[in-house]
Amino acid sequence: MGFSVIRNRISITRGDSAQITLTIRDRVTGGLFVPGPDDRLTFTVKRNLSDESPLVVKTLDNGIVRREQDCLLLLAPEDTAHLPFGTYRYDVELVLVSGYTDTVIPPSPFIVTGEVTAHGKV
Repeated sequence: MGFSVIRNRISITRGDSAQITLTIRDRVTGGLFVPGPDDRLTFTVKRNLSDESPLVVKTLDNGIVRREQDCLLLLAPEDTAHLPFGTYRYDVELVLVSGYTDTVIPPSPFIVTGEVTAHGKV
């Protein structure tokens, strides 16, 4: 696999696919929590925290799939193919229909690594 996740640190080979499980736990009960149809879950990547424009954004039903006990973040080759090698920052924010907001994964490293074999090049 061209990606790894260690303690919220994502490392991915530029232009590769990744399927990353997002497990959310209720802070009070400790039980598993899956966002409802009117909740929002957003994965955002930026070069720097202070940047206005995100480089990659995934939301529920648009790159994040709701499953029975968790969610699955789907990164496609085109999500990172245009990014220079280096370290970026990402977070995951949950906004419940009630307005309650929680950054379930705080700003963390998103590392795009180099590749030897690139598509279309021989």
